[in-house]
Amino acid sequence: MLDTGIARPPSPTYTAITPVTRAPEKNVPAAKTDLPAKETVNPSSETQDGRRSADNEQSQRAAQRTTPQVERRNVVDPDSESLVFVATNTDTGQVLRQIPSETLLRLRAYAETVENQQTEESSQPVQLVV
Repeated sequence: MLDTGIARPPSPTYTAITPVTRAPEKNVPAAKTDLPAKETVNPSSETQDGRRSADNEQSQRAAQRTTPQVERRNVVDPDSESLVFVATNTDTGQVLRQIPSETLLRLRAYAETVENQQTEESSQPVQLVV
C-alpha cells in the first residue's frame, strides 16, 4: 500500500530581529550615571498632559483656518441621466471634487448621441441606385 502523505522538510526556525540582536553596541547608554534608576528624575505627567492639550487647541485652530467649509450633494445630470457627486467650497463656490468628472459626462453624452445617430441611420430604408 502506498503512502499518500506529502513529505516536506521541517520548517526552518526563525529568530526575531530586535534592536538588541541587530546592534547590541547601540543599546549601551551614551553616558554612564552613578544614580540607580529609582533615584533619577522623571518628567511630570501634569506638564505633558497640559502641553498636549495646548498643542491640540493650536492645531484645531490652524485646521479651522485652513479647512474650507464643504457642501456635499448628489445631483442627476440631465444630459447623461447619471448620478453625480459634487463637493463645493461654500465660501468661494468652487467645485472641489466631482465624481464622475465633467469630461467623463461629456464623453458619455457624445457616445450616446453617436449611438442614437447610428440607430436612426440603420432604421432608414436603403435605396440602391443602379
